[in-house]
Amino acid sequence: MLGVRIPPGLPFIFAAMAKSKKKKKKKSAAPAKATIDSPKAVAVADSKPIKKRKADPKASVLERTSGLVDTINQFLREVRVELAKVTWPTRKDTLASTSVVLVIVILIAAFLGLVDLGLSKLMRLLLS
Repeated sequence: MLGVRIPPGLPFIFAAMAKSKKKKKKKSAAPAKATIDSPKAVAVADSKPIKKRKADPKASVLERTSGLVDTINQFLREVRVELAKVTWPTRKDTLASTSVVLVIVILIAAFLGLVDLGLSKLMRLLLS
């Protein structure tokens, strides 16, 4: 049979989804009602009044700006400490690594140029 085979689902994902659905069902706010068939009244779940959160007082512009400035100053101090830990290469090391990179670039460019020239001559022979 041709077609795409779909692998089975991951069980831990489905288990987590089932748990979240069960939790949602338990939290239903509809109170239980007594039916006509049962003479006993069903106790209604205790409902606690919802407390309103008080709005947090906003910080003044000066306080927010000073916090931002302090954060930037701390960042710059940490940058300075980290840069002090860096071991910078000497001039001799920099020149040596730069010359190695340049030589390799020239060699690769020459190789690719020769391959391009050979392939273009081959295509000319085949097409003419």
